[in-house]
Amino acid sequence: MRSILFAVLLILSGGISLGKAQELRLITSPWPPAASLGANGEPVGLGVSIVEALKEHLGVNTPIEVLPWARGYRLAKANPNIMLFTGGMTQERIDMGFSFIGPAIMWTHVLMAVPGRDLDVQGLADAKQQNLVVAGVRDSWQLNLMAEAGLTTVETADHQTGARMLLARRVDLWITSKLQASVVLDGIGVSASSVTPVYTIRRAPSYLMISNGTDPELISKWRQAYELMASNGVLQKTAQDWSARLGIPLIHDSDAGFAASDSAAASKKASGPS
Repeated sequence: MRSILFAVLLILSGGISLGKAQELRLITSPWPPAASLGANGEPVGLGVSIVEALKEHLGVNTPIEVLPWARGYRLAKANPNIMLFTGGMTQERIDMGFSFIGPAIMWTHVLMAVPGRDLDVQGLADAKQQNLVVAGVRDSWQLNLMAEAGLTTVETADHQTGARMLLARRVDLWITSKLQASVVLDGIGVSASSVTPVYTIRRAPSYLMISNGTDPELISKWRQAYELMASNGVLQKTAQDWSARLGIPLIHDSDAGFAASDSAAASKKASGPS
């Protein structure tokens, strides 16, 4: 009797919430131009704008957290009700039970070097044969791919560190994307001509990833909101806004997400993780 009375009192006092839907914890990582920290420490970026628009549509006020990719990914692998954005749809992540909304952003992943290096990289095997060292973000599929190919890798917390290591010639290559590299280099006050792509790995879309164990109805709510914004012009308007901010023509395509307009024609042929 006492236990029943205690439970009733706990409910009435607000200690237990009945019927209140679980919301998502929203996590992103420094991955320009998808996400980064603004001048006042606030999250900004193309991916952030997508999620903020979704929040407004759904009436959600959960703040977006900016964490290193490795930490955010670790949390999402271990806990339900986490949205991690943006990330690639890999078979490993599918097997872990992640759900994916999008595609959000299309990336052209490349190996960058400093100009003037006498490098002939026609594939990852060439890079391995030349004993080239690659810098990339810790726990990203990109760096994992380099390691699986047998290359020597250096883990970094973010892309800015990888760019600086390349420019200082502490590594031979930096794995990034063309869109990302221009933003990262501008952010550290360096001209885009300071690096040059030596090998294109693949074009691949990234997604809003939702962790295993999350209520399917909650996932469906966010997915439907995304699909609505893709069809009613909201995401197209976001592309225009970010084209002006970045000085790079962007479009939104339902098959690719946000992409540089000069590569839109090829986007529907793209496949693979991001």
